[in-house]
Amino acid sequence: MSLPFRVSLAGMLALTVAQAVNAQNADSQANEPVARVGQELRISLTRAPDNVDIDLDGRLNDAVWNTATSYGGMGTVEPETLLPSPYDTQIKTFYTDDGIYIGVEMEQPSETLIRRITGRDNRNVNRDRISITLDSSGEGQYGYWVSLALGDNQLDGTILPERQYNSQWDGAWFGATAETENGWSAEFYVPWGQLAMPSREGARQIGFYAERVIAHLNQNSSWPTIAKSDPIFLSNFPLLELEGVNPQQQWSLFPSVASTYDEVDSSWKHRAGADVFWRPSSNFQLTATLNPDFGSAEADDVDVNLTANETFFPDKRLFFQEGQEIFNVTSRANGSSGKRFTILNTRRIGGRPRQPDDLPPGTGLSQRQRTVNADLLGAVKATGQAGSFRYGVLAASEDDTNFDVAGQTVEQTGRDFTAFRMLYEDNGNNTGAAYRSLGYIGTLVGHEESDAEVHAVDYRYLTQGGIWSFDGAVVNSDSGDHGEGYGAYTDIVYTPRQGFTHTLNLTYLDDTIDVNDFGYQERNNVWEAWYRFSWVKTGLTRVRDIRVSPFLRYEENLDGDRTNNAIPVVSTTVTLNNLDKVDFSFMYFPKRYDDRNSFGNGTFATRERVNSNISYSTNTALQFSWKVGVGRSEELAGGNSEKYDASFNWRAMDNLNFSVEGTYQDRDGWLLHQGDQRFTAFKTSQWETGLRMEYYLTAKQQFSAGMQWVGIKALGDRYFTLPADAPTRNRDLIEVPQHASTPGDFSISQMNFQMRYRWEIAPLSDLFIVYTRNANRREGVYDFSDQFDDAWQNPLLSQLVIKLRYRLGT
Repeated sequence: MSLPFRVSLAGMLALTVAQAVNAQNADSQANEPVARVGQELRISLTRAPDNVDIDLDGRLNDAVWNTATSYGGMGTVEPETLLPSPYDTQIKTFYTDDGIYIGVEMEQPSETLIRRITGRDNRNVNRDRISITLDSSGEGQYGYWVSLALGDNQLDGTILPERQYNSQWDGAWFGATAETENGWSAEFYVPWGQLAMPSREGARQIGFYAERVIAHLNQNSSWPTIAKSDPIFLSNFPLLELEGVNPQQQWSLFPSVASTYDEVDSSWKHRAGADVFWRPSSNFQLTATLNPDFGSAEADDVDVNLTANETFFPDKRLFFQEGQEIFNVTSRANGSSGKRFTILNTRRIGGRPRQPDDLPPGTGLSQRQRTVNADLLGAVKATGQAGSFRYGVLAASEDDTNFDVAGQTVEQTGRDFTAFRMLYEDNGNNTGAAYRSLGYIGTLVGHEESDAEVHAVDYRYLTQGGIWSFDGAVVNSDSGDHGEGYGAYTDIVYTPRQGFTHTLNLTYLDDTIDVNDFGYQERNNVWEAWYRFSWVKTGLTRVRDIRVSPFLRYEENLDGDRTNNAIPVVSTTVTLNNLDKVDFSFMYFPKRYDDRNSFGNGTFATRERVNSNISYSTNTALQFSWKVGVGRSEELAGGNSEKYDASFNWRAMDNLNFSVEGTYQDRDGWLLHQGDQRFTAFKTSQWETGLRMEYYLTAKQQFSAGMQWVGIKALGDRYFTLPADAPTRNRDLIEVPQHASTPGDFSISQMNFQMRYRWEIAPLSDLFIVYTRNANRREGVYDFSDQFDDAWQNPLLSQLVIKLRYRLGT
């Protein structure tokens, strides 16, 4: 396929979309958009006696609700029509010295209600749900969100400016839902002691936002009505006015016991530990964990990564999730803008220990020993606020690890992790800014063989009205292993009006910067410019909405080699009126140079490539929904790759769900490094499958079982070498006969199976029973890295964990 034809094809696709949009009219949307409500609105909240008599059963039939402050008038924000919601929603609130109560009455025909029971914090399931976001800073700086799905499932998390939602917070709050004659209703009670708030004497203000999911319409409505594409969000909440709220000292103790049976070693291991939570005031919190057991953490997705770039895995341990938001440096920490780059990646704590250097001659560690994690002795974290400054301190210490090598015990000392964060932020004080901040973060990983430290200064500036946003950081790293390095990045977002967003990501990282001892970065030795444009069109008749997201990308290393580029890239999503979706994308990649995947053995040129994908998915509100997709791409050294995927979800009952997904990829020319200057292009068949069953006795008792498997069979087809004396530029791989020292075939099988039972005995008090088994096997010699050796044929993990955690305190 020639380049002119490819460009013409992209042009025809764009023209087709444009014609479809121009053909629409908004006659069916004759209503006026809901009037915008912003932070200029102040609501004096009803105060009730501390001994208020209320039964949190989801029904607003207690007498106190008759005197509560009430408001409504939601507008539709998904899709972004901003028109009045099809169903009425009334919100009622009042407060006491101990906490805030929120009641919501939602009109909706009973036959359209969608009740689906899931695990906590599952935002991926389409079901009727109501969410409340509280700006506890009162100044658009930070806040919390709590959510109830019909059926009493709880979801919660934190929010940072302006719309950085995450689920890394589980609070001890209470709530319930109930079906009513006119629809359904929900009740929330959030104790003040669960929220970080600045210290205030007398009056206090808290921002408020409510969003409702109407599943059968696949619509979201909110109060106030703020478009999803509006850059002003958290700092534009209406403010609730309260008097005399200054929470008293709170504390909690979480003693826990855990027993783990290891099938590989045929041994039991028992462990007792404790988590401590102490909040002496509204603006300071101290948490600590002693001798923790994280064996009940959710298993990671199966990932077979044969590239030089590390896969990022999020931390699923509750202790490190709590209060994590203060340590997130810019939106790149969660990967929402540009390449993920985070100074603090708590997944490093308790990860694989350093490899010992003093092994007996002629010996080495087995694969099982190389993949074992270090035990964590304990960790402590303090977060707080003083005026316009917020701060956080984190410290953790690992135990020493003993390796049995040839009958000898080799000890590797544990690492000590420390992080300090300081952040100044305000609303600009009439300087033209809606929000501005300046922060510092420093980390230190201490070990007797080598220390690693990182320092970064970050900033954020949002103009009034949110048309322009600037944020970024300047970073310095210094370690005994990698030396000293520097880097900087900035993200510029321009939003001229609703539905249009321009984003420019700029990055510079020198060839020695490395934050991966405690953080995460994909690579160094690079500068990059990445432009993206997002356009959302709603109010149509033939389709519900269209989203178009083209981008341009250019990247070079510091030697002047073009290491990544894409021109143009078009990605489009069309939501049909029956709520099915069509996604398609077209990507063109000119010739570039790969300086990573030879693993230090030189830079080689790759061919120009064209990738395209299309998928169709049905309405997820249906009892049975599915998605199918097909893609075609060109390989780095020539040849084509075809990919087919499908997924099916069956909600047999409200509390029983089955899902299955599968992907098949046929690659003709998968290029992999084979040691030194040798490369092989493989004919490859790859299967990825996933099965999952979830059953919920109640919203508090959950049983789930899931299995993921990846199978790869690769046959050596073409062989290449990279001449050691080739010029820096135009380093084309030279095709040669089969390498004598590298057999050309290999296969990989990797499976993860996990069963979990969780019973939430009380808020934040749980009984876990978790069985996990990882089975990994490979055949053939594959000279990639030390994670693929003969010992990898053994199971890496097979264990049963029983853990009880119970909350004591105020």
